[in-house]
Formats: sequence, C-alpha cells, structure tokens
Amino acid sequence: MLQSAKKLVLAILFLLPFYSAIRAQDLKSAIHLTRSEQFSAAEAAFEKLLKQSPNNGDIYYYYGENFISEYFSDTLNLSWKEMADSAAVKFDAGLQADPANPLPLVGLAEIAMLSRNMPKAQSYFARIMPMLPSKANKSIVMAPDKHANILIRMANAYVMARIADTTQIFALLRNAEKLDSKNYELYIVKGDSYIYLLNDGSNAITNYNIAQSLNPKSPMAKLRVGQLWLRARNYNFALTNYQEVVKIDSMFAPAYRELGSLYARADRQEDAQRNYKKFLALSAGNTSARKQFVNTLIDLRNYQEAINQLNEILLADTNDNDVNRALAYSYFETGQYDKGLIYSKKFFQKAKPEKIRPQDYAYYGRILAKMKMDTLAPEPLIKAYNLDTTKSELLSEAALCWTKAKKYDKAMELYQRKIDMNKGTAMDFYNLGKVYYSVQQYKKADTNLAIFIQMQPDYLQGLMWRARTKSNLDSTDAKGFRVTGYARPFYESYLEKTQSDSVKYMKDRFECYDYLAYYYYSQFSRDSRLKEEGEKSLGYYNLLIGIYPNDPKAKNFKEAIDALKIKLK
Repeated sequence: MLQSAKKLVLAILFLLPFYSAIRAQDLKSAIHLTRSEQFSAAEAAFEKLLKQSPNNGDIYYYYGENFISEYFSDTLNLSWKEMADSAAVKFDAGLQADPANPLPLVGLAEIAMLSRNMPKAQSYFARIMPMLPSKANKSIVMAPDKHANILIRMANAYVMARIADTTQIFALLRNAEKLDSKNYELYIVKGDSYIYLLNDGSNAITNYNIAQSLNPKSPMAKLRVGQLWLRARNYNFALTNYQEVVKIDSMFAPAYRELGSLYARADRQEDAQRNYKKFLALSAGNTSARKQFVNTLIDLRNYQEAINQLNEILLADTNDNDVNRALAYSYFETGQYDKGLIYSKKFFQKAKPEKIRPQDYAYYGRILAKMKMDTLAPEPLIKAYNLDTTKSELLSEAALCWTKAKKYDKAMELYQRKIDMNKGTAMDFYNLGKVYYSVQQYKKADTNLAIFIQMQPDYLQGLMWRARTKSNLDSTDAKGFRVTGYARPFYESYLEKTQSDSVKYMKDRFECYDYLAYYYYSQFSRDSRLKEEGEKSLGYYNLLIGIYPNDPKAKNFKEAIDALKIKLK
C-alpha cells in the first residue's frame, strides 16, 4: 500500500511540470490574442484561465494589459478612464490573489504613469524592488526568466507612457539581459525605447532584428520594423515588412490594419478596404476594429459604406454613442442632413462632456446650417472654435449664418474678431463688406471690399459689390442727377471683364448698363455741351431695352431715350 502511494506521489510530481507548461502555453495564447487585437476573445481566454488558476498573478496582470492595449488600439473612440479603471480592477485582484507576485504592481505603476502621476508610479515601483531577488534579498527565490520578465515589463511601462527616463529604462533592460538574454521581448522594448524616446531608428531596427532572430515565428518584431519605416515615410519598406508579417502569421490582425492604413495613404482604396475587412474578420467580436474600419472608410471618403458598417454595429449594440457620432458625420457628408441631425442630437443627448470633441460641435453646427436653421447653427460652431482655436474658419461659418438670419451685428462682431487676430481671409473681408452694405454703412463696406479686391482681383462678384457700394456713395444734385460717379470705373471694369461671356453674366451686366446710362444721362443733363456723355447714355439705354424690353423700368428707359434723341439733335 505504501509503495503504491509513493508511486502516485512520484506520478503527480512528474506531471506537475507538464500541467504548468500547459497553463503557460494557454497564457501565451491569451496574450497572443491581445496582441492580435482580438480583445473580446482574449478576455474570454483570461476568464477561463482564472477559473483554472484563480491565484495566478500573471494572469491578472496580462488580463489588465488587455484593457490597456484595447485603449491604445482606438484612442479616439475609447475612454482612457474607463479602460484604466477596468485594468486597475484586474491588477488589484491579482495583488490580492498573489501578493508575492510583483507583476500586478507593475500594471498599477503603468496606469499611474499613463495618467501622468509619477509619484504614485514610483511608490508602486518602490514596493516591487524588495520582492525581487538581490544581494540584499537572498531569501527570495525566483526563476531568472520570470525575474527578467518583471524588469522588462517595468521598462515597458516607461515606454508606453513615453516617459523618457532612459537611464532607468536601460538599467532595467541591462539587468534583464543578464538574467535572460534570449528573451525576444527584451529587444522589442529596447527597440521601442530607441525609436519612441530617442528617435534613433538605427538602434531600434538593430534590436528588432535581434528579437526576430530569437523568435522567428513571432510577428511582433517585423510589425515594429514596418511601423518604423512608415514613421520614416519609406512606404515601400513598410509595405515589404507588413507583407512579411502576414507570411509569418496570416492570422495576425494588426498587420492587415497597418496594410489597410498604408494603402489608404497611397489612395489605393480597394486594397485598403480589402485589408481592413481581413482585419475586421480576424478581430471578430472587436467593436473597436469595426470602428477603425469605419474610420478608414471615412478617411477614404467612402461615406456610404461607412454608413452600412455603422448600421451593422447598431444591430449588435444600440448603446454605442460613438456610432451616433460617426453616423452624424457620414450622413452630413452624403448630403442626408435630416438624418445627420437626428444622429447628432442623439450623440449630444448621450455624450459625457469629456467625450465631446470640437469636431462634434462643428458637424452639428454645419448640419443646422444646411437645414437652414441659421439662428441655431452659430452656437455649436463657436463652441467648436473655442475648443480648437486653430479652426478659425468656424468663426466665418458662424458669421455667415448670422448674416443669413439678418443678425448683422453678431456677424460683424465675428468677422472683425477673426480679422483682428490676423486670421481674416479674403472671403472674410468680402462677406464683412456685404454685411456693412446691408446695414448701409457704405464707407466701411467699401474699405473691406477694397481689401478683398486687392487679395482676389479676379473674383468678379467682389468687383460688382464694390461698384454697388460706390454707387451708394455717389453725390447727387438737387434734381437727383449723379454728380461724382464713384462707381463708374468699377461697373465699366466689370463689363470689360465679362464681355467674352455676356450671356452668363447678363443680369449683372444689366445692372452695369442701368447705372452707366443714368450716370451719363446726369452728366449730359447738367451740361448739354457734353454730347459725348449723351451719346454714351443713349447707347446704354438702348442696350437695356434690347436685353429686357419688359423690365418694370422699361417705360423710364424709353422716356430717357426719347429725351436724349431730342437734345442730341
């Protein structure tokens, strides 16, 4: 009986390393799911592992890292606070379940770094060091590869947070290398340190290549090299490396995302969409992946396909407010303003203040403007500008809405505000001139239109509006005859510039003839010796009758013609 018991104990001891290897391999598979951006699948895998090993701090750590990686896969649509809180829950649970394991503390330090709370991060690191083997901690026993991994993850926390404490980072990595020089992730982190913190592409590639040689079946190093070449705008090298990633691991989703993005830059829309669809298929269950595909479709201006994809997301999740935002954008861009308004309103009803972007207000304002809600549109447009003052064109858009709503004082204020900041465009001076014209401040209108014509001398409507303004500045005598003729050169210039296409510009040319006919009539009437002016007036009145014989003023034109004919005899 005793002999049988001994055999059973020996059998169990023999099998323990085998079972540990299986668990380790399962953990590696779950980590690979995270790195392949299959976050939902990874989450399910970590949950399964925790049921098998509820006291394994490593599982909690990599489970928490899954949330951080998911955030960085789509920082535009995901909330850092929400994802960090989810990660912290796992790290805290790992610390409770496996208090001797430093990895959960590394995770908490990483969150603190990413949240720009270095004192808190340093307090976590201070708790880690006494947990690691050292000359002062001879009683602590830890496998060298595990010890090295902890140091690598600590260094990686600095890199992820883009904290350029390279003295500390490289000290950690050197110590890790002494413990486990064959750990390929060490060289990935080292390469990341060089490129992201020191902008040293040469040393980064050297380390990525070492990582690749140590683990040829891992797609990570090749992906990093491709990203490095993309950063350097060497698109051919980037493409080659991404294609090699796919050869190494045809199921590695990020490679297809990178290929999609690269082809999008090259305006190869079909290739971009094909690779993004592959990315989408591989990262099944990853809503962020589908959103990234939508973002690419929007970048490619394929708004209708973006709408199709967004409606697919809505079938699975009607509570995703980012979908409302993207639908508002896409419906606006396809001219479906009524639908755009519906989804823009839905977005604002659900959005937390920290999730609202300047562009959200800008699109809402533009949709309202397109729907001719001119008194409502300026407020969101101005909000968008106040959140992003580089977008000064939003002030112009808001001012134009106020103009259409005949709120001229508000329009003038916005145009002048922009001009005073030295951000005024030619069209701002043009539109401000027209606003001053509308409120009969003709001198100010003339000043702004003069500036516009200097900036845009070939824009015919600028010339026409200056002529109208000058017409209102003309002096008249007691009989109402024009004395000064300030507008004459501008109307004549307009006629000269539109002579080659008189049919296209007929309406404005009629206005020119009308002014010039009466101007020359005034001169001749005031001094009958100016027969040349009389002849010119007669010629313009004949043109007016010839163009629009049924014009309401035709009777006046005919009377003027008859009077001129008598006086010119």
